[in-house]
Amino acid sequence: MSTPIPVSTAPAARRYLFDQFTAQITADPDALKSSLLVCYDIPGPSQPDDIVAVGKVSRDIGVNSMVGGGGAGWLDERYSITVTLDVYRGGDSAQQTFERSFDLLNAVCAIVRADPTLGGAVTTARPVTSETEGDWDEQHKGFQTVTTVPIECYARI
Repeated sequence: MSTPIPVSTAPAARRYLFDQFTAQITADPDALKSSLLVCYDIPGPSQPDDIVAVGKVSRDIGVNSMVGGGGAGWLDERYSITVTLDVYRGGDSAQQTFERSFDLLNAVCAIVRADPTLGGAVTTARPVTSETEGDWDEQHKGFQTVTTVPIECYARI
């Protein structure tokens, strides 16, 4: 009987992030009317003020070493999982949405740093950069700040 070929760790890593964000990130205590949604990819039509979305995976695969027939340990996979933080508040509250977005960003980074193996799914994971941008909503009734942070992952499969 042959040894099974290892598969990508990306599904397990995404699941770990989703589960940890759901368990550890809480609604904004300074905005009692706001609620929080943790979701995969793009949220549905009913969107609360705070959204943490575990999304896009960009993956590169490389040969680690030429051993045997391409079994376990033959490939390295490096990928990033993009986490998008979307914060909205009614009124003219650019700084408030920016600060809440950074509260969420800090929570995401702390979760990854607390277990950089993402529950054993990968060898290493780390937040590598972030980008934050704010703007008025389409009706100009409130302000929205969106932050993206790719979580870079590495595993030998």
